[in-house]
Parts: sequence; C-alpha cells; structure tokens
Amino acid sequence: MKKYNQRVENIIQKNEEIKKQHKQKMKSYGLLGITVFMFVIIVSHQFILNFGLKQNNNNIVILQEEQANQPLKFKSKEELISKIKKSNNNRVILFEESLTNDFSGAIGSMNSADNMISMPQDTQIKAESTEKTHTDTNIQVQGVDEADIVKTNGSYIYYIANRKLNVFDITTNEIILKEKIEFDKQDNIIEMYIDENNIIVLSNCSKKDTKAKNGYTYNNFVKIYVYDINTFNLIREIETEGNYLSSRKIGNDIYVISNKNAYSYILKENVDEYVLPQYKDSIISNEYVEIQATDIAYFDDTENSTYMMITSFSLDKINEKANIETYLGAGNEIYVSKNSLYVANVEYTRNSVKDMLGVYYTIPQTTSIHKFKIDDGKINYVATGKVDGALLNQFSMDEYENNFRITTTTNGENSENNLYVLDSNMNTIGKLTGLAKGERIYSTRFMGDKAYVVTYKTVDPLFVIDLSNPANPYVLGELKIPGYSSYLHPIGENYLLGFGEDTVERTYTNWDGNESVTAYANGLKMAIFDVTDYNNPKELYSVKIGGRGSYSELLYNHKALLFDLNEGIIAFPVSLYTENNGYDLSGIPKYGTQEFAGALVYDISIEKGINLRGKIQHEYAQRIIRVEDKLYTLSQQLIKTSDLKTIEELNKLNIK
Repeated sequence: MKKYNQRVENIIQKNEEIKKQHKQKMKSYGLLGITVFMFVIIVSHQFILNFGLKQNNNNIVILQEEQANQPLKFKSKEELISKIKKSNNNRVILFEESLTNDFSGAIGSMNSADNMISMPQDTQIKAESTEKTHTDTNIQVQGVDEADIVKTNGSYIYYIANRKLNVFDITTNEIILKEKIEFDKQDNIIEMYIDENNIIVLSNCSKKDTKAKNGYTYNNFVKIYVYDINTFNLIREIETEGNYLSSRKIGNDIYVISNKNAYSYILKENVDEYVLPQYKDSIISNEYVEIQATDIAYFDDTENSTYMMITSFSLDKINEKANIETYLGAGNEIYVSKNSLYVANVEYTRNSVKDMLGVYYTIPQTTSIHKFKIDDGKINYVATGKVDGALLNQFSMDEYENNFRITTTTNGENSENNLYVLDSNMNTIGKLTGLAKGERIYSTRFMGDKAYVVTYKTVDPLFVIDLSNPANPYVLGELKIPGYSSYLHPIGENYLLGFGEDTVERTYTNWDGNESVTAYANGLKMAIFDVTDYNNPKELYSVKIGGRGSYSELLYNHKALLFDLNEGIIAFPVSLYTENNGYDLSGIPKYGTQEFAGALVYDISIEKGINLRGKIQHEYAQRIIRVEDKLYTLSQQLIKTSDLKTIEELNKLNIK
C-alpha cells in the first residue's frame, strides 16, 4: 500500500512540475491559448486523481478509485488498541437460535458454474472425460482444491488418523503402511493437500506463552507443514497466531485463512506485549515476528475485534517468504474461484425479537463480503459488499461471469430468504428478497445462470431461480415435498441429486394456545430432481434410508461424498437406525436402535434411478474412495478394501 500511495503521489508531483515548467511559456500565449492549455492540464490532472494513469511500457495500471477502496491501516499501536476496545464494547454475543424458530439446520450445497458436470443424456451417468484411476476430494469449484483428511494419487493413500499422517502403499493386493509422520502433542492435525512433489499438512496448535501472567498460559497458532512427498523430509514450517478457518490450493499456490480474537490480548497484564499478532516462517528464521500495527488494516464499517490473517505462498517458489496479510475484521466463511477469494463475515446487532420465555435474542442482520484478487500466491484487496441476512456456508456463494451471487436468510420471528447479485466491484446490481417467509435456506446450488435453493420448515420447497438477467433474478418454478435436501449435486444440466432427511409433520398446541405444525427427522433421504422444465421441477426418484436417528457426515460436509462419474456410483458413510419404531404420547416418532455402521454404495442413473449396490460394514467410517477396481473405507481405527463390483471385503489393516 505504501508503495502504491507513493507512486500516485509521484505522478501528481510530476504533473505539478509540468505545470510549473510551462508557466513562463504561457505568458506569451494569448488568452485563448492559456485557456485551452489550462483546460488540458486540469483535465489531465483530474484524470490522474480520479482514474489513475496507465503506463503501457511496463503494464502498470494505477487507479485512484482502487486506492480509495483499500482498507485503512492503523497509524499506531495505540490506535489499534482503541479500535479493539471500541469494537468489543459494540459487540453482542450471538445466542444460538430463538426458541420460536425451530431451525436445526444442516449444512448445505455445492455452488459453482465452474464445477458443472456435463454428461451425455444416456441411461448411465458416465463422464465424458478420460477415465481416472482414482477419485479425488469432492470439491466446490473445479481447479480449486480443498483440504481433507484423506487424499490419494492412485498409488498411495494419505490419511490423518490419531493425530498422525499415515501413508499406505496400495500398489499391491496388500495394504502396507509405508510411513507414519508424527507431530507434537500440542498439534491438532486438521487437513492436508498433496501434489506430485509435496504433502501440505494443516494444524491448530496451542503453545505455552512464556510472557503470560494471570492464568493466560497458551496461545493458539495455525501451523502449515510442507513435506517432500518422496522422502517425507520436512521442507518448511509456517505459523500464524489464531485458529484455522479454511484454505485452498490452486496449482502450486496455497491460501490459508485464520482468525484470532484480538480482544483477549488487551485482557492480559501488559497490553503492549500481546496486542500484536505473531507469525513464524522457517524460510526467514525460527523466531516469532510481530506484525506491526501499521501493517494491520481494518474495514472501517465493521465493528469486529478479531484479527483475520491470510497466509499465501507458492510451492514452486518454496524459498520465498510467505505473504501474510492481516486485517481487524474476521470472516466466517470463504468462497474461492480461480482468480478471487471472497471472505464473508456475518455481523450481529441488537434486536428486539424475543423468544417464548421473554428472553431477548441477538440475530444476524447483515453479511459483509470482502473480495480479494489472488494470483501466483499473492493476494490484493478489491472491494467489500454488504447484503441483508446471514449466509449458511461456503456453498451459499458463487462467482459467474465476473458477478458474485449469494443467498442469505434473515432470521427472526418472520424469517425470509434472499438472493443477491453483486458486480466485480461488489456493488449490488440485482436481488430477490422475501422468498419462503417463515422458513430458512438449507442448501443452494448455482449452475450457470440458474440457482436452485432449498428452504425448509415442515416441507422442502425446491426453488428454481433464473439469473440470466443478473439485475432481475426471479423464481421460475417450485417443488414442495416432505423433508429437506441439505446437499445438492448436479447430474448434467437437467438433473440434481438431493441428499438430506425425510421428515414427518405433527400438529401441537403452542404456548399461546394456538395450533402449530412442526416436523421431525425420520431417517435419511436421497432424491433425483428433474429440472428439464425449469417452471415445473419434479422429484424423479427418491429413496428413504434408515429410521429416526440415522446419520451421515454428508448432511453437513460435502467431502464425505464419493461421486464417481466413471463408475456411475455414489457412496458415503452412514450410521443407520431401525425404521417404524412407533410414536410417543405426543405423536413424535421414536428413535430406533442402531442396525448398521459403515458406507453405502449406490448405482445411479436417470432411467433406473437410485439402487443399492452394497453395504460396507465399517464402524465409524469417515471416508470412502475408489482406486481402480477397489473401494477403500477409512476410520481412525481401520482401513478396509472392498471389491468395486461385488462390494465384498478383500483386505483390511488396523491403524494405530
């Protein structure tokens, strides 16, 4: 920013010098000449101030408008402390949900035009691209990798279990533990990436604070480990103070976002020793470095006392120091395209809504979205937009044709749902508000110029929304069915796979003596939706799975899904409970007893529907992946191999 400001100042200064150099010459010109010349100078000067100067020789484009949009930076540590105190005084603790709103939601969907699946319209769901020998992590945007607890390159499986990174050789019929990388006891290993040359491991870590007094003995850090994938030697470590939020890998570039509560610093005995966040990059040194207050930016319209640190670096430039950008103003969710990073922050304010007990609750009012340009392991702030309501998760966001789209729910006694379209400068250019009042969004899926939104309270309306004119989104069609879909996955351009829970409705008398309708989960559910006719979406097939109490991580985590286009199968881990267990005296369905724990494998086609290929018994299974003609299920205790066609067990190995 300093260099940027200096360049603009230099341009303006040179412009002033030019005017001075011509001042004497202008005396010899007539009034008309003087007027014309001054007009040119004033216009050019104003052009520089307002729009900047483009220098084609070195491809530098300087925009004064862009400078004005940049977040402000603190002038001193004292100003930083004052801002933190002010932000904390204005902050209100968020209560979970008002009792008047029974929105025990699950996590949602996948949204990206970049990740659209194009397949031939035949009976089987097959990929048009060359068949892969193994499946990858189910991601949101094609070309933007997401970290997970398991990865494979077809020859080895890399799996985080028991706070260790286990590397299994699967090149033979046996499963062989090739390597086990152990970490410090303070490390809570979260996720990882792999590529041809590296293993990147991400961890939350608590470290003893030697300066701490008054009982504050630990600080939290996010650690990034980079290993050589062939030798397993540690190449590099990066640590930033805070807790891990999320990350992405695009080619050789890694982006990691973390948050740290800044207010906790000023509660310590010596504020000056704690207020500045720290980082360590082994490429520079093994000592922690404080980020100076003058290098910390803040979003002026946000009252937020939490630091957000964005760490980025390139694996092909492993000896270059990491880029660490620090902001006062945290994020809740991120969305990443190949060129942009969006960090969304739900802001909470006081509200007069109260629950049935008369307790006043705070509800989310607005969501701020900070846009950053990302390229070659570096980030640059672009702009901030703001919309009403709160987003559900990362899948509520999408980028398409330089526009940003987001769905939100405005909570409260009379909730409603919204869709907003923002341009490349994060200005709202279109919106659809007031959708499905009294309900909330459970999933969203953006596919090109269409959006599919599931809202829920007692039934599941699937809305088809037209976005072909970004300035005027509108509902094309609607489908209402029992239950809800918390996850939507495209099958070509005309079909959607929905995964969620089946529900039953029950009428009850509320505290006011009036009758109300509520719904109870009564097992898992999968469905295929036909959206060929946008105005009349249809449920083509549906399958109920298990009874009340049945559960799958897929309800809230899309990475738990194996969606294999080459084989025309889907698979996911489940814990199933018995069905048809009757009802209690209040008419609520009873929980059953557990009857199965493992993974389910389904054949899926548009003509034949959803058909169970087989069950893999594997208690506490977390993931299922395919490598060639085998399926691998993984839990913290066991890795098991099953035949892809017959689903029969082939081999297994205990994990210690």
